[in-house]
Amino acid sequence: MSVDIRLHEMMRPLDHLALKRACLDVAKRIAWRDGPVDDVLASSFAAILYKEALFHEEYIRDQERDPNMITRAVSYLAHAHAIPPMGVDVFWFREMLSALIELACPNTQGRKEDSHFYSDIETGLQILRGDNAT
Repeated sequence: MSVDIRLHEMMRPLDHLALKRACLDVAKRIAWRDGPVDDVLASSFAAILYKEALFHEEYIRDQERDPNMITRAVSYLAHAHAIPPMGVDVFWFREMLSALIELACPNTQGRKEDSHFYSDIETGLQILRGDNAT
């Protein structure tokens, strides 16, 4: 990634409102049982998720990346992993969000031993994007 792009990403402010909405979406999807959940009922859990998500902001800024990737990762979790069996234990959210942030914004050098796994991730992303022509 070029330095110009990194500097532009780094200067972007975190959209706190969008992050709060994404956290509320996660909370509502987890609480869904027999029908939609009221925002008021989910808001206290969403506030906890929001605080957890904010934990990553400084690290991402230190890597000169766009802090709004946190919101994108939380939104992905809401879509792909937030289901009622997850419950209100924040552990799963913390661990999954940390793994997603690490993949999007690595803090270590890659290892040759992991190259096949990186290929697995790339293939999965191609499938998700619908560009399976490999």
